[in-house]
Amino acid sequence: MPELLPPSTPRLLLRRWTEGDREPFAAMNADPEVTRFVSAVADRAASDRLADYADGCFDRLGFGLSALERRDTGEFIGFAGLHRMRWYPEDVEIGWRLGRSAWGQGFATEAARAWADHARGLDLPRLISIVDPGNTASLGVTRKLGMVEGWSGEREGRPHVVMVLDL
Repeated sequence: MPELLPPSTPRLLLRRWTEGDREPFAAMNADPEVTRFVSAVADRAASDRLADYADGCFDRLGFGLSALERRDTGEFIGFAGLHRMRWYPEDVEIGWRLGRSAWGQGFATEAARAWADHARGLDLPRLISIVDPGNTASLGVTRKLGMVEGWSGEREGRPHVVMVLDL
């Protein structure tokens, strides 16, 4: 069986979640700019449930949404990884969310690339990424991964584009 996590990158540790991640994760999720294109997480309890879900995917699925830690500072900066989104449960989604202090530095692409490479060893036919059409930063990450537009839709009142990477 493949390792649950991809190897860490030169700048990031990709790891399971710890109790110490919860406070900075809650602060990140309380930032309206961070949650502008995703379902808003307004309070600590909801943020903790998301952290539990992200880490629990490893036990349920054999892959999950890893915590991201900067190697140089030890700072928790967000998450990236694989999971099954309820909108398209037949597919595996690659996703990420980073705090504003980590934006514009290539961390999302670096972590997502590690996960996409890891997914090739998981016997998956493809990865998808569900992105709000206005989220140009995340669309840019998907394109850097080699993803192409598969289809678009609307679920729960939210328009989205589904980007696809054949493995």
